[in-house]
Amino acid sequence: MTGRVLKIGEVEVIPSKSGGEPFKKRTVVLNCTHSDFGRVFENYPSFEFTGRHLDDPIAFKVNDIVTISFALQGTKFQKENQPERYFNTISGYKIELYQRGNGTQRQVAHQPQSVVQPQTQELQRNDLPF
Repeated sequence: MTGRVLKIGEVEVIPSKSGGEPFKKRTVVLNCTHSDFGRVFENYPSFEFTGRHLDDPIAFKVNDIVTISFALQGTKFQKENQPERYFNTISGYKIELYQRGNGTQRQVAHQPQSVVQPQTQELQRNDLPF
C-alpha cells in the first residue's frame, strides 16, 4: 500500500503473560486519503512492525511517500461462556520510498533518527500511484 507517512510510533513493549520475552512493536500510520470529483475518501491504515523489522520505519519521516508491503493476519479469541471474537493485524515487513515515474522503488538504508510526531496533510489524487 502506498501513502504519505502520517505517524511513526515509539516502540511499544507488551509483557509476556508467561514471563518470557516481551512482545515489541512499532506502528506506522499512512495517510492514503484521496479525492475524486470533489468527494474526499479518508483512509488511514496502520501497520505494525515487529521482530527484525521493528526499527525499519525509523529511516523515514512524516510526509515521506512510501510503499509498505504487509501480511494480513487474523486471530480467534474466546473467553469462557463468551462468543468467539476475531481480530486482524496488518503486519508490515517492508517499507520503501515511493518513486514516481519509471515505476521503480528503492529501499532506504536504515539510518536511525528521532521518531516524529503526526502531521495532517491530505494526499492529492496525483500523489498516489493508483
